[in-house]
Amino acid sequence: MEAERIRKIVAARLSAYRKRAGLTQVELAEKVNYSDKSVSKWERGDGLPDLLVLCKLAELYEIPVDEFLHEGPLKRPASEQRRRHWLIFLLSVGLTFLIAGIVFYIFTVLSIPYAWLSFVCAVVVSTILAVIFSHIWAKTLLQCISVSALVWSLAVLIYLLLYLFAASLSGNGLLFSLAGGMQILVLLWYLLQHYRKKNKKGI
Repeated sequence: MEAERIRKIVAARLSAYRKRAGLTQVELAEKVNYSDKSVSKWERGDGLPDLLVLCKLAELYEIPVDEFLHEGPLKRPASEQRRRHWLIFLLSVGLTFLIAGIVFYIFTVLSIPYAWLSFVCAVVVSTILAVIFSHIWAKTLLQCISVSALVWSLAVLIYLLLYLFAASLSGNGLLFSLAGGMQILVLLWYLLQHYRKKNKKGI
């Protein structure tokens, strides 16, 4: 009974993913080097493709192999997910700079000095967004780049604030030395994370 249920689930998923990819049974059969009769049999639930075929199909549809065993909504292809993530990130950054532009305009109208600092703050907020999104969606390299960008954008913002508003500029050299030290720690941390993930895959 359980085997029959699994066959039905796999059959429904195979059919749904093929249709979403815009392929006919004949076209799919050519891609996996099987006959269209075999594809039809799999989609009717009269048989199951072997593991190698399932791996080929998962690669074709850009999904994990175990997705054929799951019920519910179809998983988005990896490339589509990446595009969606980039779009969300870019929209968030765009909104940040729109707000910065509004603040800049208001400060300019009110003759408040250093209105352009709103854009520097927008850069810092954008790097914070990059850190958040990269740690949710991206790989270690992009995480490292985003955190590095945050470290240096914060250093520049603090330097500008000290330069414009502090009576003394002493210690600004130390500020960038601290940022450099933080950068080294960031690189070492994400290098460690990279090797930990590599070792886990090797086990």
